Amino acid sequence: MSIVVALTKVREKCGLTGTTYDARINNLIADWVPVIEFAVRADFVADTANTGLQATLNLGATELVAGEFLDQLSRESGATEAFYFGWFEVTPNWRRAGDPSGLKQQGALRLAPYLKHTDALQGSLGVLAGGSREGEV
Repeated sequence: MSIVVALTKVREKCGLTGTTYDARINNLIADWVPVIEFAVRADFVADTANTGLQATLNLGATELVAGEFLDQLSRESGATEAFYFGWFEVTPNWRRAGDPSGLKQQGALRLAPYLKHTDALQGSLGVLAGGSREGEV
């Protein structure tokens, strides 16, 4: 069995109710799931009798895909604009530019115990939850 990421679950994680972004999400699922599956040790992916493990892998992968979608959405024109009126200020409430929702980090941390040794990955997931050039917020 392989890792499964459902479009409806990604929409749910992203808080989307319509079908406007379905094609983009499906493309991300097609791109990311094979990479995530490659990064996870094969014995964990193949352990289909362990339903809890499979649910954990699927949830971690779903969080990674949803986080990447929200990251891409945040880069669209107008998504991060701020409004200032005197002392009143409205700005996006994102702490991390590459992971505004924190879902990519959450998914990467959920999958961390099941990943291949980092030498075998050669950067597949290495940047997703990595350090920062700035101090912690």
